[in-house]
Amino acid sequence: MKNLKSLTIGLFLLSTGIVYGQTNRFDLGIEGSPSLTFLRGNDFIDNNHKPTIGFSGGLFFQFNFKNVISLRTNIAYERKGSVLTSQATDINGNSLGEITTHTNFDYLTFPILIRATFGKKIKYFANVGPYFGYLIKQTFVSEGDNIPTTTSDNTSLDKRFDTGISTGIGLSVPIKTKFAVSFEIRNNLGLYNVSAVPIANNGSIKTNSTNFLFGFTYKLGQRALNTPW
Repeated sequence: MKNLKSLTIGLFLLSTGIVYGQTNRFDLGIEGSPSLTFLRGNDFIDNNHKPTIGFSGGLFFQFNFKNVISLRTNIAYERKGSVLTSQATDINGNSLGEITTHTNFDYLTFPILIRATFGKKIKYFANVGPYFGYLIKQTFVSEGDNIPTTTSDNTSLDKRFDTGISTGIGLSVPIKTKFAVSFEIRNNLGLYNVSAVPIANNGSIKTNSTNFLFGFTYKLGQRALNTPW
């Protein structure tokens, strides 16, 4: 994560030294991805929970200033969480084998990002800014070889809101003049304790996800050559 932040800062510094005009004012599109996600914040989670695969998908809007800077936001459905593997036993203490429990946090997320873009045909970009999440549902899904799969809804144990910092780097490849496809690696570092109940030893539960975003962009609002913004 430190390397990703360093690379993002470096790309911002590099991009601010390159002058080129962005010819369209607005970008609209869709993007989605698999994600690598985990929880952190207390000893039990840090020592026993492992990262798991989540996902993210939604719509985005981007306003392009005439220089390298853009303002970007989107609304996305995102699953975050972690996975715990433990041993299950019956009432007599006999082993029933391993049980795997997925902790799933399903959010609507709203990042507000400043993006710097550089390059001619292939555009390279870096972005940073806060994100805000609204919790739709939090569930535990447990499964094992000798036990039935069970799902429990624990939304009431968590706060509805999450917030943190998003950083990302990526590239965009144009398709003719109106369209483009993109790929971005984006890390969402949760800074807020999302647990609504006390955690032992003054612990917390915080989210983290790394999205591997594939996007499709439609460009509109062609800018006149003498437009100052």
